[in-house]
Amino acid sequence: MQVLTSHLGYPAYGPKSAVVLGTPSTAELVGPQTEPLVIGPAEHVDRWHLGPFTRIELPLRLAPGTYRVVADGVESEPFAVAADPFLATLPDVVAYFRAMRSSGEIDAKDRHAELWADPRGSTVDASGGWLDASGDTSKFLSHLTYTSTMSPQQIPLCVWAMLVSYEETGDPALLEEALWGADFLRRFRSTEGYFYTGVFDALTKRLDERFVTAPLADCVRTSRYQAGYRQGGGLAIAALARASTFDAGLLPIAIEAFEHLEAHNREYLFDGEESIVDDYCALLAAAELIGAGHAAAAPAAERRARSLLARHAGWFTVDRRPFHHAAESGLPVLALLRFAAVQPAATWARSGALQAMSALLTGTHNAVNPFGYPRFGAFFFPHVNDTGYWWQGENANIASLAAAAYACAGHDSDNRAELLAFAEDQLAWIAGRNPFDVCMIHGQGRNNAVYSVDFPPKPGGIVNGITSGWTDERDIAFLPPDAPEGDAWRWAEQWIPHSAWYLLAVATGAAFRKDTLAS
Repeated sequence: MQVLTSHLGYPAYGPKSAVVLGTPSTAELVGPQTEPLVIGPAEHVDRWHLGPFTRIELPLRLAPGTYRVVADGVESEPFAVAADPFLATLPDVVAYFRAMRSSGEIDAKDRHAELWADPRGSTVDASGGWLDASGDTSKFLSHLTYTSTMSPQQIPLCVWAMLVSYEETGDPALLEEALWGADFLRRFRSTEGYFYTGVFDALTKRLDERFVTAPLADCVRTSRYQAGYRQGGGLAIAALARASTFDAGLLPIAIEAFEHLEAHNREYLFDGEESIVDDYCALLAAAELIGAGHAAAAPAAERRARSLLARHAGWFTVDRRPFHHAAESGLPVLALLRFAAVQPAATWARSGALQAMSALLTGTHNAVNPFGYPRFGAFFFPHVNDTGYWWQGENANIASLAAAAYACAGHDSDNRAELLAFAEDQLAWIAGRNPFDVCMIHGQGRNNAVYSVDFPPKPGGIVNGITSGWTDERDIAFLPPDAPEGDAWRWAEQWIPHSAWYLLAVATGAAFRKDTLAS
């Protein structure tokens, strides 16, 4: 038997739980408040080889201090209860981004980055920004751009999330880092009007292999490096529009880029067809432009919001299946809420966002699920997908959904308690209350994973996380012994979107707890 808790502890006010690997008959909370605890049913989850698991709810309000949960005499590790233990991790996460800044010989090379297969020998100033991951010194607005619904938002998402988090917390380090990223976006744009998708060295780590390109699977590089809405262009516009509050010179760039994609987006898509990802990225771009004072974006924003909701059948759908993005399933909800915030008459957009989160909660709880992990018909992203190779742990995805749940909780009094519990479940999973007792934030908690001695983890960085089983996709895995050598990245490599979404979830949750729960 093992008692699993958040390694970072829990906020004094709000939902919180422990999960026992085993079938306890008694459980007690020991600490400044000592009291018996109610034990949930012992349950096996899907075909997870671990289990059964028993969920134990902790009191909604606890006095600050150090606690343990004791189940049938088995003690958890001690954990802290404080005003907001997650908020205390943000300085480390911001320091991680600072450590991931492009510098030295990479930055010198990128100052004159060559375009892949360009006979003119053109170059672009791609200096600055952040490197993508532990073992990948690329810079991406997005990769997987040869797919319709799997392109993840990368550097621009980080800028936008930092700006929102700064507005929630007032932490000047977040603003400084956000403006560093915005300055990269300012430069990483063609004179023709589009943003480039990324700089990639085909994983060689060789300076002479760094090109502006959009790779396919197996590191095949292409000259299709024009970023459409779903390929990072939409979030780049959103980030620059939001950052224009602090640097007015960024707003004309965002407006010009938006007008360009309004005219040319389909030309930059491999299939010429817009997807749900184009809708929510374009919606956020237009909403942030409205928020920055560019009212002319309002018709486009309404058109995108209605298109997004037309894909809505409770939760969002793609080809009649629930939309499950491996890195950002919460972003459609947040885009709708942002649009409703800048267009107060668009209450229908807010209602659609709340309905979507309500549907996701229903799907999450309509199965044995003691950890409260999000469920889209299945727990984890499928191995067989449009990329041909890419699947990994989903810490970015679950943090994006936590951010969406916190944001919705401020508008949905009927489902507020359930939304908050769902959000706290995602942060607790990242913080170690998961079946492997692994804290995903390096330098925090226990049992931190190491991807490779050649690419050591940085403090404050967040690893990819837990996936379905290697040979059984209804199982669960984290660095499984049966995985081929070279696949450790799927679980243990750090990636900047994880940290960006975690920042946003923690900042949004902190503001909500401060404004609502504490009162």
